[in-house]
Amino acid sequence: MTGYVGTTKATTVIGFFSCQSVAILIQRMNASMRHIRVMSRYVSGPSHTSPHGDAYNHGPDARKGTCYLVLPAQPDTTRPHQHYHQRLKMAITDSSPKETPYLEGWRLAVVITCLFFGSFLIALDANIINVAIPQISSDFQALDDVAWYGTGYLLTVTAFQPVYGCFYRFFRTDIVYRVSIFIFEVGTILCAAATSSPMFIVGRAIAGFGAAGVLQGALSIIGQVVQLEKRPLYMGIVISVFVITVCIGPPLGGVFTQHATWRWCFWINLPFGAVVLGGLTIFLKVNGQENEERRLPLPTKLASMDPLGCAIFLGAVCCLLLALQWGGQTKSWTSSTIIGLLVGTAALALLFVYVQSKRGDRALISLRVFCRRSVFTSAMVLFFLGGSTYLDTYILPFYFEAVHGISPVSSGVNFIPLMLSEMVTLVFIGAVVKQWGQYVPYILVGELICIVGTALLSQLHPLTRTVQWAAYLVVTGFGLGLAMQLPYTAIQVTLSSLDLPIGNGRPLTSNSMPLAIFVFLSNKQTV
Repeated sequence: MTGYVGTTKATTVIGFFSCQSVAILIQRMNASMRHIRVMSRYVSGPSHTSPHGDAYNHGPDARKGTCYLVLPAQPDTTRPHQHYHQRLKMAITDSSPKETPYLEGWRLAVVITCLFFGSFLIALDANIINVAIPQISSDFQALDDVAWYGTGYLLTVTAFQPVYGCFYRFFRTDIVYRVSIFIFEVGTILCAAATSSPMFIVGRAIAGFGAAGVLQGALSIIGQVVQLEKRPLYMGIVISVFVITVCIGPPLGGVFTQHATWRWCFWINLPFGAVVLGGLTIFLKVNGQENEERRLPLPTKLASMDPLGCAIFLGAVCCLLLALQWGGQTKSWTSSTIIGLLVGTAALALLFVYVQSKRGDRALISLRVFCRRSVFTSAMVLFFLGGSTYLDTYILPFYFEAVHGISPVSSGVNFIPLMLSEMVTLVFIGAVVKQWGQYVPYILVGELICIVGTALLSQLHPLTRTVQWAAYLVVTGFGLGLAMQLPYTAIQVTLSSLDLPIGNGRPLTSNSMPLAIFVFLSNKQTV
């Protein structure tokens, strides 16, 4: 119990630093991030991008009285390859479609539903397996491989987030998204049909590689088929699935493990994947995706995707995760292996930054995009916010099951207050931002409420009444719902369509990395 309290106090500290990230966001963004202007005008030209990369929508579907979210133009002093970038933007402007790329009505509803269930696949997979791991290791008689069941998935899903940013930049968004779903399903089939522990680990790694592109692709598709002022609402709907699966994942995994077989934790993904692939193939039509980079020959595309940077980044992530996984568990922190891994992480990170600075706009992580204040601060907010979220959802089941002695199914039910408050707030704040435009104040308020919620959770003890911990979860969920999706909205607003795939990948990487770092810290707190 002492370990749990120590861990929840750590979440309060993480929430505090997350709030400081928001303070940086407000102080440094100046006029470009103070607010979104809501303007009503009638224009008849094609979609445009400002010379500074700000998103303006003046499509032919613009009608008088329609609200468009725009930002004031801002100077960009971090442009190492300005001529190359401007040339690509001119290509996009010249190739703008004559018909609007936006979807409306039932077709939009079908596409958003498919994107929702596509995200549901990876979110459920991340939450359903924890309950089944003991039985899986018992069936394979491979207790020493348990750590790799999670690490194999986490390694690929974290390392390949930036790579998918390049995929979405050089290839059609809808095709890359469907391929990522297909790869995830292949990995899922390998896990479900695994006859040995190594086969299961390989399946988890392949599933992680596919999952790395799913949410990023969903955000990119929303950015291309939904009008700018409506994107916060639909992004909130898609992101809310991660809250739902926190509640239903562990109970569902417990039911399958106890009453059927753990393999159903993976077979269940197949029908959802089939529906997503079929629905998007039939109903998703994204216009205006052709630009100069997507017309390049395949060998040129592959060479432009920074294979050297990919290899260095993958090596750095591998070294870091292995050091965190082995340190203090199977190997001493003072062992030559752990020290070598940590030194290797630092060396590869420095080499990666150097290589990226030399590659310019052709880098895996374009410093011109990443150093944009909206992208950098959004990534920092999501990093600390993700750390607090992962700790809460990782540690609370231990509190419910170990302290109160309830089953995994009942533990999942106890997350309903968190799920409902966060999900309702996500959708509600999306509608509010759609109507009023401003989003930075909601991020700040949401982070402050998260600090209050995690501080309350740090006071849990064996005699805490149900109404108390339920109220604490509601407060925390309300704060998370306010702040969770709006950093993605900031990126959607400030980046051009050319930079959007790269910009989406950076915060998503920042949001997945805490799963390794902060869960590692929680394990040390609860020892």
